[in-house]
Amino acid sequence: MAEGQEDILDLEDSESVERQYKVEKRIKDLSEKVKLTSEERDEKERLLQERDIKISGLEKERDFLNSFGDAMAKYPDAISYKDKIKEKVLKGYSMEDAINSTLILEGKYNPPVKPEVSSENPAGGSAATQPITGGEKPISELTREEKRVKLLEAEQRGDISIT
Repeated sequence: MAEGQEDILDLEDSESVERQYKVEKRIKDLSEKVKLTSEERDEKERLLQERDIKISGLEKERDFLNSFGDAMAKYPDAISYKDKIKEKVLKGYSMEDAINSTLILEGKYNPPVKPEVSSENPAGGSAATQPITGGEKPISELTREEKRVKLLEAEQRGDISIT
């Protein structure tokens, strides 16, 4: 080989080395972009999860406050233990269970009074059942005003006299 050919080979080698360097640099740049993009995606996903957790917590707290207000009518002692009850509700207890367990632990549990159910309109049957009227209530069931009226009526009839 002649000296001129060696110079040509060196130029070709330096061009191929330079092309290879550019290719490697481009690959390196692209891998940096991929890495950066994946980090941004992961950060976005983490932020979205944090936001969802925060929203969920706020919704649970809102629901707790709404339910707690309603439960105060049944359990007036529960106001003193609102924070303990809230912790239990946020952990997954129902409002009723959280109040009951907290009040029992504190020794303040009083079962709620259930309203009496009147059976004036019984279900079933085709005949209308009429309540029996005309009978008088026993004195123990009369109100103070009703007792007073009865005494005045008895005095007017002459059954009793006040001296």
